Amino acid sequence: MKRLATIFMSVILLFGCLPLEAAYAEDGMAKRDFVSYNLGFVCKIPISMQEKGSIEDVAARLEGPDGSRIYIYSQDIKGMSPQTYIYYSNKQIRAGRGGFTMLSERATTLASSAKAYEFLYQRDAISNIENDKNVYFEINAVYPQFNRVLTFWVKTDSANLDYYTQMARDMASSAWLFEKGVKNQRAPYVQRDIDIKGNSTRLKIGKDSMMWGIMHPHNLNGADYTTNLVPFEKNVGKKFEFLMTYSDFEHNVNLKEVQDVYADERVMMLTWQPWVYIDKTQNENIENESAILIPEIIKGNYDDYIRSWARDIKSIGEPVFVRFANEMNGDWDSWCAWYFGKDTELYNEAWKRIETIFHEEGADNAQFVWNPHDRSYPDFDWNSPHMYYPGDEHVDWVGLTGYNNGTSFTGDVWREFGDIYQPVYDDYMKHYREKPFMITEFSCNEDGGDKASWIRNGFSSFANMPNIKAAVWFNQIDTRWLYNIDSSEASFAAFKESMKNPLFSVKNVYKEEELQTEEKTQQEKTETNKNAKK
Repeated sequence: MKRLATIFMSVILLFGCLPLEAAYAEDGMAKRDFVSYNLGFVCKIPISMQEKGSIEDVAARLEGPDGSRIYIYSQDIKGMSPQTYIYYSNKQIRAGRGGFTMLSERATTLASSAKAYEFLYQRDAISNIENDKNVYFEINAVYPQFNRVLTFWVKTDSANLDYYTQMARDMASSAWLFEKGVKNQRAPYVQRDIDIKGNSTRLKIGKDSMMWGIMHPHNLNGADYTTNLVPFEKNVGKKFEFLMTYSDFEHNVNLKEVQDVYADERVMMLTWQPWVYIDKTQNENIENESAILIPEIIKGNYDDYIRSWARDIKSIGEPVFVRFANEMNGDWDSWCAWYFGKDTELYNEAWKRIETIFHEEGADNAQFVWNPHDRSYPDFDWNSPHMYYPGDEHVDWVGLTGYNNGTSFTGDVWREFGDIYQPVYDDYMKHYREKPFMITEFSCNEDGGDKASWIRNGFSSFANMPNIKAAVWFNQIDTRWLYNIDSSEASFAAFKESMKNPLFSVKNVYKEEELQTEEKTQQEKTETNKNAKK
């Protein structure tokens, strides 16, 4: 036995001294089957590759000894051509967006006879990322009989490119497909109390209650958040304790106005979107659109600006919700990975850098809200919301967003509340059950159905989604979408009526001394009742 152990250790030491190309040759003699029942495929992988961080129903993730990664996506293509998936996915890379350069692309045929498409691209290495892998290779194997494309997406560096390129080709050639496993979407039933303390404000949401918020029309960059809201609240018969606004990456926190909100016993969510406007007149080679800032944030080019935000948030001294780079899985946003090489890890790096700076500045009163859209555009596995999750240790709340657009525009479809939120709630509860949820913004259009019924039926559904602890109504007209509460008499009446639901009628934001008095009174009542029973 001792002799066998010595031989085994000698093999390990020899393997460790080999360059990766030689190591791959050694791996070739010892491969294993890698099976994903959820994704419906099996392939041969070298024994040196370890599964780390796979996401059920979305992607398999393999990691090599040098830190290079291979993601495997089993993309359904029913209703579209393989070329639509492959070339739309790579459209922005081919256009040179986000600092990425396409080096080569080709169509080929695998040893398995499957048609395949290869792409090789790169970006500059980022020194702030430890062991940054900045070279990308992907091979897309087409299986029309399964209506699927199996994508092997490699993230490596120039020194190890040949090794992982050959590995990915061999994996693709050895792959065969079978039916994907059945998804179990039943959500666990979770109730929770929320109790967050600030210097003088306390947010307290019980197990059987939730907080209501609103995005009411206001000037985003010179915001008086409540002047127009208070008269509206009187008509509704409801004080919205949770206010939401937006900011780009050029403006600072409207400090006085935010402090006024807290003085009025409310809390705020600042939706902080990493974009700045580019003027086409300054560069005729680009469109009028946002710059792609995610790589710039990672490089540290916005550190001073982020620190100023963190210091302002800290100075407020109360729980402030920070919703950074929301709806990242939508290609209408320049912080979607579609604009930076399909590398969702870069989004996560930017998120973590911002959160780290906030902690360095002592802005621990910030509540970070991670918030995808309910539908991914493009609806491809590499753009799944789960690919963008920074990790439990970096997220305080999980946000849900979905709108019923009605039928005002071609392509819009009327969607009931349950059609939007039940699937995403069940899915997120599988992945993020340890986090409280909120609907960060939602609304319903008038055109295409019965908005009043949508409100009544939808709001009653919250009782079946107990982990949703807050909801924010987007109370504005957006082009043809009549999202405002008072878009019709019937809709306004339905909203007012629904606000009387006991789930929504509990006060949630207190001044600390007020709550202490209330808790003391309640405790005295409890003691009195106990004594009376004696």
